[in-house]
Amino acid sequence: MFLSPSHLNEGVAGLVDAVTHVNSVSDYEFRVWATVLGTFGRVGVGSTCEDFGAFSDEMATRGMEDEVFRAKVDAVGQSMAGNPEDSVWNILHTTGDAYEVQPVIAIIDNRLEVDQMPGAVMGSIDMADYLNGLTGTAVTVAVSQWGTGPSVRMMFGYDSVGQVQERTAVATADPGFMERAKAFQNDVGRSIESRSSVLRRIA
Repeated sequence: MFLSPSHLNEGVAGLVDAVTHVNSVSDYEFRVWATVLGTFGRVGVGSTCEDFGAFSDEMATRGMEDEVFRAKVDAVGQSMAGNPEDSVWNILHTTGDAYEVQPVIAIIDNRLEVDQMPGAVMGSIDMADYLNGLTGTAVTVAVSQWGTGPSVRMMFGYDSVGQVQERTAVATADPGFMERAKAFQNDVGRSIESRSSVLRRIA
């Protein structure tokens, strides 16, 4: 979601307040992320679940019955620069401690044609394993069919923004990484859209 530049601080505070409330009454844990590198004012709320149907049902019930939640969402809405975007990502592969929530994450999303998806998934998994071995970075590979799909996402977990910089420098100077990046481009082809960002957890 995107916050208006003129209401950024109050929007972030309101979002954290709303998520804190939900976490106090929900079976799910939600986290709030703010952009470090990427579009200014872009923030995100994420949660992990095993059954999206049950997750969606709870959120729908909360939207209808939880008046406190609705009031907090209305307050955040006043700071929005536009309608938020929802997506569901199916985790296919993890390396390292990918299920541990690191304080900083880097995300690379590639939106593709349907026939590009198998090659992109296999190439991303190969790259994830290689980078984990090279730098120790925890990497998650996920796909989305609904909301933003068809897309493949690689998500990298870090202890700090400084670690993002250090490990990126190691990877881009490594011949094996560059060979895999070139092979990915040759095998998969050009993405419809490619987007990268670095986010810091704020709640």
